[in-house]
Amino acid sequence: MFFHKKIASSGKKEEDKPIDFCWIYYMGVNRLGFTYREIGQQYLGYWLDLFETYKKQYNFEKSRGLYVLSEGEDVSSLDVL
Repeated sequence: MFFHKKIASSGKKEEDKPIDFCWIYYMGVNRLGFTYREIGQQYLGYWLDLFETYKKQYNFEKSRGLYVLSEGEDVSSLDVL
């Protein structure tokens, strides 16, 4: 039920669809770690940015990816990163 509004090249907006607020609250509380009240006070655009970042991190963890260091970069401790 969630959607992204896009403006067509002709200048017409696509058909509006209802936003599933239950899903937004669920993902915000259970996946992003905010309280119910904090989710209600956030701008939707900010929440979408956080969720996009969460999706990238989640996909990275599920694919068991590794961070790649550039050539010649030595890591002597975690403080260097």
